[in-house]
Amino acid sequence: MTSLALSVLLALASAVCYAAGAILQEHVAATTPRLASAPLRRGSWWTAVTLNGAGAILHVAALAYGPLSVVQPLGALTIVFALPMAAVFVRRRVGAAAGGARCWPPWGSPGCSR
Repeated sequence: MTSLALSVLLALASAVCYAAGAILQEHVAATTPRLASAPLRRGSWWTAVTLNGAGAILHVAALAYGPLSVVQPLGALTIVFALPMAAVFVRRRVGAAAGGARCWPPWGSPGCSR
């Protein structure tokens, strides 16, 4: 496996970890009483924090094997991955507006990197 391919795989794994962490944090926030320290008492909150940490470590590892111009746009796929993952997690269909909106991040990344 080339270093570029490894970089792409690590960046994609990072995006999935970030998406899963965000979904889990949102779920904990929505189902926890409104006390500031309440989420800290739930194991699922710490699982989300661990997923976000793993995403950061994987992102840094991807940067060790590939250029920023490859790794960073793949990080934008977090939004694209989060939508269907959240739909599966809460068992709800993705509407047409949300489904169309998930196409914008990958198209916008190349335009922003100039």
